[in-house]
Amino acid sequence: MTQQAFAIAIDGPVASGKGTIAKLLAEKLHGFHMNTGAMYRALTLYCLENNIDLHNSHAVIAALSSLTFSLDNGVYMNAKEVTEEIKKREVTQAVPIVAAIAGVREKMVKRQRAIGLEKIAQGEIVLVDARDAATKIFPDAALKIFLTASLEVRARRRFAQVKSGESYEQILEDTEKRDYQDTHRVSVPLVSDPQKHGYLVIDNSSLSEDDTIALILKKIEEIYDRD
Repeated sequence: MTQQAFAIAIDGPVASGKGTIAKLLAEKLHGFHMNTGAMYRALTLYCLENNIDLHNSHAVIAALSSLTFSLDNGVYMNAKEVTEEIKKREVTQAVPIVAAIAGVREKMVKRQRAIGLEKIAQGEIVLVDARDAATKIFPDAALKIFLTASLEVRARRRFAQVKSGESYEQILEDTEKRDYQDTHRVSVPLVSDPQKHGYLVIDNSSLSEDDTIALILKKIEEIYDRD
């Protein structure tokens, strides 16, 4: 049977493993991983480097209009690779401000959906990870997943990832602050009752990456016959 192209939307809080799981699933399914967070981070990096006031929504939206993004084999902004630069702490701390701008999210969602639809048209399965992947970008996704974990587990994961010398306590505080920002922002807050919205909710606090992926693949097999 010919592989069908469709979208899998993975939402969830910061450091829940969305990006890692989406990337690994894309590899296993020979699909395309759309890291939407990287696009917001790249825009934030651009604003910081060019002294654009993040609280000036008109200036940030204007900056976005002059940028192009590519997520093939790394993160590129205007053809320049920024894969590592967007992981800086100053970007991590500032990106919630940019992501909360309604005009930015509206334009980003349109770009992200267009990218995904183009890949689907090319016959690829699209793995979208975000905080609004299933609510805004692909509300018609074949599978909607809400990936989460305890605050402490997510902070430990972030602590293992960052290379800036931050303490675990600082990262725990930052993660808790980010949770509050994501769930209380006016523009597209992180969904608070995912099961009610049709998500498969996976708490991977005690699951390995392999266990999480196996669970998702089993669900995909229930939806689509891959024989």
